[in-house]
Amino acid sequence: MGNALKKTETKSKHLELVPEIKPSLDLYEMLFHEANDAILLVDTDKKKIVSANSRLQDLTGFTSIELNHQDISQLFPSEETAKKSNVRSTLFSEETISHSGFYEDIVLLKKDGYLAFATLSVKLIEPKKAKGKSLAFCILHDMGEKKSMERDLLTKHWELRNAYEELERAHIELKSAQEALVQTGKLAALGELAAGVAHELNQPLAGIMGFAQELQRIVKNQNSTAEVTDFVEEIVKNSVRMKKIIQQLREFTRKSTEDFQNVNVADVINESLKLLDQQFKSRGICVNLEAEENIPSIYCNPFQLEQVFINLATNARDAIEATEKASGKIEIRVRRKPTDSERFIEITFKDDGIGMSTESKSRAFDPFYTTKEVGKGTGLGLSVSYGILSKINGTMMIESSIGKGTTFNLTLPVDYRTHNSNSSTEYKSKESNHG
Repeated sequence: MGNALKKTETKSKHLELVPEIKPSLDLYEMLFHEANDAILLVDTDKKKIVSANSRLQDLTGFTSIELNHQDISQLFPSEETAKKSNVRSTLFSEETISHSGFYEDIVLLKKDGYLAFATLSVKLIEPKKAKGKSLAFCILHDMGEKKSMERDLLTKHWELRNAYEELERAHIELKSAQEALVQTGKLAALGELAAGVAHELNQPLAGIMGFAQELQRIVKNQNSTAEVTDFVEEIVKNSVRMKKIIQQLREFTRKSTEDFQNVNVADVINESLKLLDQQFKSRGICVNLEAEENIPSIYCNPFQLEQVFINLATNARDAIEATEKASGKIEIRVRRKPTDSERFIEITFKDDGIGMSTESKSRAFDPFYTTKEVGKGTGLGLSVSYGILSKINGTMMIESSIGKGTTFNLTLPVDYRTHNSNSSTEYKSKESNHG
């Protein structure tokens, strides 16, 4: 009787619990579909999707009809797609759902062909717990927003880096400009000093020349020995030479204005070479200037153009001296430009010096760049020349190679005011085809 009563009570309790089972299943189904993460139940034997919640639809773009009971492979991206998208994440594949585990960075193929980023947690369910089926319970957490933030952060990083590099370049350019300004000030002060020294030397030199010429007259009248006559003539000759040097120095160092005028280029080149004439002779350098007839005058600042030619001639002198041959030649040619003879003239400075390397050519116009020893060059000659030519829309080209000499090809407009150019100054450097 007692046992019968206990069995009745137990059965009654079970009957009371039965109504609660159905609500619990409904609750689990609700949780499945309302979860914030995408949930996927896969039959690993048939490779079919058993069930997928609405969040997976949001993640992939597929509808429930397109997901449920369909092949799981439609969510597998190909390696080619990943390469095109430059993705290094783990690809969602049959392998990733074949065992339990966690993937921090995985990509799925969306309906539109793009990729979805997520974390993946996989739990395999044994067949005995799933009515003989091999199931994989997958939870995917959308990482698209995080990936987007990472991309934005990376983009900002590169933008910041580029801005920093641009600022660094601007700083270097500003520093170079400041150094150039200081150097220009020094050169201007040196020019004024040289002009003052030339002026001071001019007066005592005039006295020396006067007495030397008087002594020459006396020696001639007294029929002195040939040795004495030669000595006196040497004094007079060198005094005249000193007078010319001082005169040229005073002309070159006087303040040049921005006054432009029509000038004969050949005359400007000749004036430039006068300052270096003795240096060329002492080094055994022969200078040959060849100018076509009826070359048109060009509109420019003659003093600035003279500085360009002095810089080119000085570079040629140093390049020849570097060969240690104790001789050399500089060939200068002035002609009309064959393809546009009315508007342009061409000037060629060619030497048989040591030549320039590829690096030297590429940096030839950089301020303060020089391959000369300390004290023998400031590295401003070609840079200044570049600036002067830019004012009149001139161009300069370099042809050079080590051991083959250097050629500077200049093209100058007859009148830059009527010459419209998209680029004020053009620099081109090309390897010589010697050998």
